[in-house]
Amino acid sequence: MSKATWKFTLAFSNKVAGDVVQALRASGLGVLESETVAEELLESNELAISIDKKSKVDPRLLLKNLKAIGLSVRWLNDPAT
Repeated sequence: MSKATWKFTLAFSNKVAGDVVQALRASGLGVLESETVAEELLESNELAISIDKKSKVDPRLLLKNLKAIGLSVRWLNDPAT
């Protein structure tokens, strides 16, 4: 049985004008999770992440917060699409 998750692809570019860790934290991710995601993203410039649908993370707020700082974000299984 597969785990129900929200799937996102994040892409870092020179247009990012904010703190990735703060944007992730404001969306409900924990400190360690946020720092790990930000570090991996900076190292690879593109990162696929999955977030458990039962977590405290609001996927729409995550999308909004990351786009607000200029990060390119694709929500792969957005229920609205």
